[in-house]
Amino acid sequence: MFNLSRLLSPKTEQLAALDLGSNSFHLIIADWQDGELKVRDKVKEMVRLGWGLQDDGSLDAAAWNRALACLERFGERLREFKPGSVRVVGTKTLRSIIDADVFLQAAEQRLGHPVEVISGEEEARLIYLGVAHYKAPTNGPRMVIDIGGGSTEVTVGEGMELKLKDSLDMGCVSITKRFFKSGRVTKNRLLKASVYCSQELLAVADDYLDHTWNECLGASGSIKAVAKVCAENKFCDGDITLSGLEAILECYLDAGQSDLAFKGLSEERQPVFLGGVIVLQALFQALHISRMHAAEWALREGLLYELKGRLEHTDIRPTSVQRLAERYHVDMTYSSRVDETSQLLLNQVAEMWALDEIETAKLLKWASMLFLVGLDVAHSDYHKHGAYIVEHVDLAGFSRIEQQQLAALVLAHRRSFPVKQFPLRNSDLLKACLILRLSVIFSRGKRAQSLPDIQFRAAEQQMSLLIEQQWLQNNPLTRADLENEQQYLSVINYKLDVIEL
Repeated sequence: MFNLSRLLSPKTEQLAALDLGSNSFHLIIADWQDGELKVRDKVKEMVRLGWGLQDDGSLDAAAWNRALACLERFGERLREFKPGSVRVVGTKTLRSIIDADVFLQAAEQRLGHPVEVISGEEEARLIYLGVAHYKAPTNGPRMVIDIGGGSTEVTVGEGMELKLKDSLDMGCVSITKRFFKSGRVTKNRLLKASVYCSQELLAVADDYLDHTWNECLGASGSIKAVAKVCAENKFCDGDITLSGLEAILECYLDAGQSDLAFKGLSEERQPVFLGGVIVLQALFQALHISRMHAAEWALREGLLYELKGRLEHTDIRPTSVQRLAERYHVDMTYSSRVDETSQLLLNQVAEMWALDEIETAKLLKWASMLFLVGLDVAHSDYHKHGAYIVEHVDLAGFSRIEQQQLAALVLAHRRSFPVKQFPLRNSDLLKACLILRLSVIFSRGKRAQSLPDIQFRAAEQQMSLLIEQQWLQNNPLTRADLENEQQYLSVINYKLDVIEL
């Protein structure tokens, strides 16, 4: 399966989003009524996934078991939802663990829905989307910050338009674990933690200082907890300020311990609260923030609105692909010919190969637009350059696995089949790739050539192309390419017959 979100009928009434964060797992369920999302239920469990992340990238047994037990409980609610009406995403810790595929498989079994791992930049975009829907914009741009368990996302945007976004390697769990695992708090340890956060911000701070914003909004449990502690202990009046953060840190220094109880602080938040305060103080100092208002919505609400947009056919992914193609000066006339041919071939074999025609068509269209991006780097091995770009560039709306699948198609669209790099066990993706390869062969060259009446047949690993003999005689390069393709595909045990009519 492609793990590309299936578009459902707009009649779908219930939607759900699940955020598998480094500190807690958040489930939100909403009704879609009269074109609006109405939140029906929210469930949060403190899993502390990031606390179980080891130095070698593995996840310890305790965190692993806590996470899967939580997902088993969530799965009881989510299994009743229709396919495509639920989005589940993993963030910093799932981006970091070495055995993520094993965990994701176990998670999907318990939830009954696919799990995506998203990049830090995509996480930042979705957070901004959630906050933007929560609070109507004031006059001009604003900054939105989210402190998670393993990472911190910083954005600047205006209205619904995002102008700047970054994901930083610091969060309430990771900072607490790195500098205060023993539970002791000293002036020296506070300084080291603060310096670490300042170093993380150093590379991006100037970009944000070059932008102006009229308000700063904070999302996430850490920021909401800080706002509540500041208010109930009268460290500041209403919004979060730097003086309020400094007052909290003074309390830690006086107590000499990290697991400190504050009025207004929940017991489950208590063990990692210090890390979040230190991250927030560094952000205030580096980005010259004077005041921050805590917002109620964040990533999970952003996921819901993104899902709602896809159901209403306002998916951001086609725009992301178009922008990337333009950025790397792709010849769109050539790409369009490849896409037209791939859709023609797909239409003939989708049923024979049991392919989801809607999703495969979408994937082939995007691959047709992106398979040439590497030419902007170098002509030699351009497919390898292109695959690297597609996998690692920031493509808004895409999960990490979706980008990897697109990159695999770009890498494998020509020449010898990259057996070691391509996920051959994903038979649907492999068949899409075979269609793309043939489409590129028939669209070879900058100048359009008239295509014959191609009949394409397929059954398991046997393919047949029925083509007019005269056309093949008039196009000897295409005939040679097809003969080469027969050799290339034999390596992966696929057989291609070219039958001349």
